[in-house]
Amino acid sequence: MIRPGTAFVLTLALALPVTTVARVPCARAEQDDADLARARKHFKRGEKLFALGRFAEALDAYEAAFEAKALPDFLFNVGQCHRNLGDYDQAIFSYRKYLKLRPDAHNRAAVKKLIARLEQEREDKRNQRRTKTLVPTPTPQTQDDRGVSGWWYVGGSAAVVAVTLGAVVLLSSDGGPAIPDSDLGNLDFGK
Repeated sequence: MIRPGTAFVLTLALALPVTTVARVPCARAEQDDADLARARKHFKRGEKLFALGRFAEALDAYEAAFEAKALPDFLFNVGQCHRNLGDYDQAIFSYRKYLKLRPDAHNRAAVKKLIARLEQEREDKRNQRRTKTLVPTPTPQTQDDRGVSGWWYVGGSAAVVAVTLGAVVLLSSDGGPAIPDSDLGNLDFGK
């Protein structure tokens, strides 16, 4: 026969684990609801910023939404921001991750085409950089680029002009040095 006190303890012992287990899913559901509410708030902010063309700020909002609730659709939006910012590597990464986490995505074919186009654009940019490295294009010099060497050119030109004028003045004056004779037959302009 079971004593009344023992029956109470036994009943409590059997009921306690069931009650504890029943509370855990409720707590998780409440946490999921809170996470979803935070994610929704960040997502709405990201949508507004994206519509305004403020892609860097929209990116931050979409990433915060994904951190609050890891829904694959946020990764697509993250990829869109990276694409609009010209960061093709990160855009491709985000799109691929989106497709991996959402294999049944309704826009799967379009996203795959977008990835292929971005890969081609990325390769084109790399080829352009290689071409520019191999064939440098000359850049026109400005006054500031010439620096001291520009002044030497101007000073040197002035010195040549001064010497030439001095020689003309000396040669045209009376009693100046005579032009030396040579086998080539110098011309004497003074006579």
